[in-house]
Amino acid sequence: MKLPGMDTSFLLILVITNLDLMEAGNRTQLFKNIINRMDPDIAPFESATTSTNLTIRLNIVSISDVNEKQQTISASYWVMIGWVDLRMRWDPLMYGNITSVQVKADKIWTPTSICIFNEIGNDKCINAKSNQVTVNNVGYIFYLYSLDSVSQCRIEVSKYPYDYQLCSLVFGNVNANVEYISFDKYFSNFLLDYFQPNEVWDLKNHSFEVVDYYDPLIQTTQKQVHFHVRIERKSFYVVISMILPVIILSILNLFCFVVPIDSGEKMGFAMAIFLTFAVFLTIINDSMPKSSEIVPYFTIYLISQLVISGLVIVLEAFVLLVHFHFSTNKQELDDDEKQPKKRFKITGALLDIGFFFVVLFGNVFSLLYFFINVAN
Repeated sequence: MKLPGMDTSFLLILVITNLDLMEAGNRTQLFKNIINRMDPDIAPFESATTSTNLTIRLNIVSISDVNEKQQTISASYWVMIGWVDLRMRWDPLMYGNITSVQVKADKIWTPTSICIFNEIGNDKCINAKSNQVTVNNVGYIFYLYSLDSVSQCRIEVSKYPYDYQLCSLVFGNVNANVEYISFDKYFSNFLLDYFQPNEVWDLKNHSFEVVDYYDPLIQTTQKQVHFHVRIERKSFYVVISMILPVIILSILNLFCFVVPIDSGEKMGFAMAIFLTFAVFLTIINDSMPKSSEIVPYFTIYLISQLVISGLVIVLEAFVLLVHFHFSTNKQELDDDEKQPKKRFKITGALLDIGFFFVVLFGNVFSLLYFFINVAN
């Protein structure tokens, strides 16, 4: 029994099958005539005048860590490497309008001398042999790969927690005297299409440039591509958890001179604040940047507050000594008139007032010194 539409469906299947076979045949012919004839050991250049222009498009994904002690920055990227090989051009009309194909990288020549000069990890050089490359009919070849980089970066922490860092990823040709590869500054790019914000650092700016670099080892000038990022530390957490408590403790230090002398709590109050400072500094020590070359202004501020807190204990001890043992509240009688003689008398209360303004000046000066330096 003949079903309705059976002839139409059968003919459609036959047409699609024939088209697939023709497509497969065209692709097979393309590989046979173009791709399989390539020698992966022979580069498309012959001299420096016929050098191959390389395009690098860097797409930063995330910043995972900034290590002040190791002076490194860890980040993840998507990297696209592209170049032109005119030996791999073809006419799409001769191969069923095929304009691009995927090829194993070991079947064609790929650049192997491109390395990241400031990379400290194991994978310093770019190797496409384990990747699939895309070949376009005009001879443009490119491939995409992921990069987890740990690169050198000069970390400046003097303005912590309001510091910013300028870090770079440097691509260059390690065999510039034999591998004639140049970098295309017009088609290279630095993108943020997949960037995920970091909890600690904020990416403020990014750029790239192609620069001339003189290599003393091979005594020649070569091109390098520098990808720059400018990151700033998010300071809100540090302000709330570190700076604000220290300012509050410095204010409490002033109230040591307000506590009545005869209450017997002045020395205990001063000691309690000093110990609080010491314990608090021990707690926040793990959160501070570790660097022996550059001391942050915030560290100087913390040390100054600890010194002032210790000085308050010494001053309070002197106040108590004057009040209880060297009080000048007694009247002296004049030898001739035998009348009380009024003299200016230094008392513990007067010392408290004087020391209050001295410590207040120290607190304000240290705080202004910190904020002025980090603001510049």
